[in-house]
Amino acid sequence: MVRCFYSTSLWIAASLLAAACSKDAASTETAGETASSSGSEASTVGPTTDKPGTDGTTAGLTEPTTAGPLTTSSTTSESVTTTEPATTGTTAGTTGTDGTTGFGPPMPVECGGKIYQCGDAIDNDGDGKLDGGDPECTSPCDDSEDSFQTNLPGQNKDCLADCYWDGDSGQGNDSCVWSLQCDPTNPGADIGCAYDPNKKDCAAMQPDMCIQFCSELAPNGCDCFGCCDVDTPNGTVQVYLGGNPQCSLNNLEACNSCTKQPGCSNDCNPEKCELCFGEDELPEGCMEAGCDNKQPCMVDQNGNSDCLEGFFCSTGCCQPIIPK
Repeated sequence: MVRCFYSTSLWIAASLLAAACSKDAASTETAGETASSSGSEASTVGPTTDKPGTDGTTAGLTEPTTAGPLTTSSTTSESVTTTEPATTGTTAGTTGTDGTTGFGPPMPVECGGKIYQCGDAIDNDGDGKLDGGDPECTSPCDDSEDSFQTNLPGQNKDCLADCYWDGDSGQGNDSCVWSLQCDPTNPGADIGCAYDPNKKDCAAMQPDMCIQFCSELAPNGCDCFGCCDVDTPNGTVQVYLGGNPQCSLNNLEACNSCTKQPGCSNDCNPEKCELCFGEDELPEGCMEAGCDNKQPCMVDQNGNSDCLEGFFCSTGCCQPIIPK
């Protein structure tokens, strides 16, 4: 449910304005004069709801029923700009006169009933960005805010990698299995899983269950096992997020190379307005991220997104939090 929060003073002001306008109209009718008014009226998406004032009257403010881009409403006396995002927890959004957007104070977000660094509403690495607003946070299930590693038990130290994006480190629930020792670019060199040219059972393709489950969770530009395309001044490179613990957007030299696995990846298409992994600006001419069948989203300065509860914002799209 989308909730809109307006201050008490705004309702009182709106009620007084309505009363004043009614009095002027009555006076003009008595005098036999015709009153005219001009101004613009903003349209809304969906039905409208009158908000009760403190005196029992209604102010006639409208509430759109869908979340999305910023919406602006106008009256004959002044313009009021509001943001109507969907809710994550109990947060709500407003846009101030300075153009900044906020959905409320930092709010913890659980993953599988636990709180990790990328969902604890704390700026753990002190870079001024927290949780969903920190580019090193891959999801609320990520327990390392200062690197691309998730720090989940086993996930970054097991040569048999599973789905990197599902918030656990076991293959049983997704059927995704890939040995880092099979990749000649040596993504597992820093975690005891160096490339082995004699390694057997190097799967060329993943089973359908893995592809259907994990490729939907992978951010734009990444495969199922944490290998992502990252644009650099020297061109696009593939980096393994679970390798060197110092690997981050500000320290790409510490990242290990990798080979994206065919069939179980989510390629990024800027021509469809998709926001690629590691980027924070939409392609030129795009008003919101292209998300196929997912809801586009934004993240405020406190790391809160405007996704519904149970979802988080990744590459401009609402993704389900798994495990829930």
